[in-house]
Amino acid sequence: MEFMKYEGEWYVWVILFITILIVLFMPKKNLTWAGVFITILLAGGLTWIGDTMVGSIFDLFTLAKKQTIELSDSLLISFVPAGIATIYVNFYKPEKAWIWALIFTFLCFFLELGLVKVGYMINHNWETWYGIPVYFIAFRFFFPWYSKLLSRKLVNI
Repeated sequence: MEFMKYEGEWYVWVILFITILIVLFMPKKNLTWAGVFITILLAGGLTWIGDTMVGSIFDLFTLAKKQTIELSDSLLISFVPAGIATIYVNFYKPEKAWIWALIFTFLCFFLELGLVKVGYMINHNWETWYGIPVYFIAFRFFFPWYSKLLSRKLVNI
């Protein structure tokens, strides 16, 4: 297995490393460690389902110029979106829901745009900005609901 053999792979490793460090060392506000792990599992699973449908079934993008899954692809898909979701849920405040949603929507957009610009991600009949509504719905509606669910006495993780 070669390391750093794909164009732009360095970018994947940088954002992966930064995301993991932030999740590990961020002050826990809304989440405990159990909540962090549950959020990572949920968001990582949803990302795998979404990326499998969009990238493999509908063939709207390719990572690392291959139709197979490489180590960097697996780690990127498993941990970066899940880490971003965990950071969002941890720091989310309902009174600033719109601000948080916009910040994280554009963060995700620019991270994805970076993947395209460095050549690691190639779009097919897809424009990077098409993801903005998806990110916005996730950060404005899904993750606030999920955050409320985690904070209920019934779950209280």
